[in-house]
Amino acid sequence: MEASASTMRLPALKGGGYFRSRAFARVVLSILGMLSFLGLWAALSEWAFEPFILPSPFAVVDNMGVLIGEGLVGEAFLKSLQKTLMGWAAAVAIGIPIGLLMGRYRYGRAFFHDFVYLLANVPLVVYAVISLVVFGISDIGPAFVVMLLVLPAVSINVAAGVASADQGLLSMSRAFGRSGPTVARFVIVPAVLPFLMAAVRVSFADSWKLEALTETFGSASGVGFQIHKAFTTFSVLDALSWMMFFVIFVIVIERLLLAPAERKVFAWRNPGRAKDTDQ
Repeated sequence: MEASASTMRLPALKGGGYFRSRAFARVVLSILGMLSFLGLWAALSEWAFEPFILPSPFAVVDNMGVLIGEGLVGEAFLKSLQKTLMGWAAAVAIGIPIGLLMGRYRYGRAFFHDFVYLLANVPLVVYAVISLVVFGISDIGPAFVVMLLVLPAVSINVAAGVASADQGLLSMSRAFGRSGPTVARFVIVPAVLPFLMAAVRVSFADSWKLEALTETFGSASGVGFQIHKAFTTFSVLDALSWMMFFVIFVIVIERLLLAPAERKVFAWRNPGRAKDTDQ
């Protein structure tokens, strides 16, 4: 019985077949979900709404091709990406030190706590309106708003990561006289990384949405500006086309950049599984 049980386990583990089958199933289910959504959309546009109110997905795809041919898509997304990365990078650079101070020192937490939670609970539309009033129609406003959105998420998650560090390892490090950089590298950083990566992935997706919202209020370029222009001309077709470009871009960034980066960062946790999933 013992030999037969081990024989039964081998096909699932050999060559990473188990992980490949799970990955294939996820892809199939993702495609089925997308096709179901498109089918419902096509049915509603055909039988429930007029074409100018809800264009069919086929009309939207054709219009997306027209926009690409006109050269508007690449230029708009490059401008939006530039503004998003400016605000996001500034928030990460400022938020990590604040989070480390909040998590490591109670005085640091007392000093920053109310400010960070205030930023986290302000309605996003208020940020967009304030940026328009302060910066006018410029690229600085959307970047500044993104920074205000991402900063509390990064700070709070980093502080939680520091607080979750193994106190036994910290006490042992002090007992053996380990230096501060060594403790930070081998104890603090591994504890903080999962929280930081979660904040990075969620905040990057949210920052895109807020950046586009801010562009609709006060910007002369970017995806949000194009959506605002479609709204002012009452073109639902253009608005849906830019919305689909927006969704596709976020999915590509998530699947091709952020998710693989996270797997590489945490490959040390389970080297065998990381190797199988990459095959």
